Amino acid sequence: MRSPWTGTIVEIYFDTHPHWVMDYGCYAMTLRCRGSLPLAIQEKLKEIGLSLKGIAPASPDAVALRRKHFAVLDHAFDAATGSCPFAERKAAQAMSDLLADYDFDGLCFDHWVVMPNHLHLITAPLELTCAQAFRTHWSRFKALSAKHINQLQQTKGGFWQASWYDRWIRNETEHKSWQQYLQQNPIKAGLHDWNYKK
Repeated sequence: MRSPWTGTIVEIYFDTHPHWVMDYGCYAMTLRCRGSLPLAIQEKLKEIGLSLKGIAPASPDAVALRRKHFAVLDHAFDAATGSCPFAERKAAQAMSDLLADYDFDGLCFDHWVVMPNHLHLITAPLELTCAQAFRTHWSRFKALSAKHINQLQQTKGGFWQASWYDRWIRNETEHKSWQQYLQQNPIKAGLHDWNYKK
């Protein structure tokens, strides 16, 4: 059986931050609901993204900026301001059920937590040949999941923020660390009886 820690880089592309596309790798992903972040936080994240464009993706400065980006995002999510569609338990359960069954062209999820205004996901190893394939997987997931929740809540229109945060998981130690992060995320946000996770 092929190891997800031995894949090679297919491509690196940039939007708000660099995305490392691997031929066979696991990813930690964060998707946020549209309207879930205050404008000031969005501007701060854009600034960090612009700084990242000017430096080598594997440099220590880039690593520090990506950590800062995630920390800003994480702190804002814990505050649970703005749009929080998954605060409704029925919607959170529906999303958790969708994640359990989701498998399109090899994109499926080993671990997740559905938070009031965002998702944290860990993918199973994903075979990719180019950056466009990576973007297509996530665009399809966002479209299908948005349709699912909009039908449930009898709403229309955009559901997810356009961008997302992804991290290629480089080894088993990182994989375990991300699993622990997902398990602790609801507790850190004060949601002690939150069960919409795996």
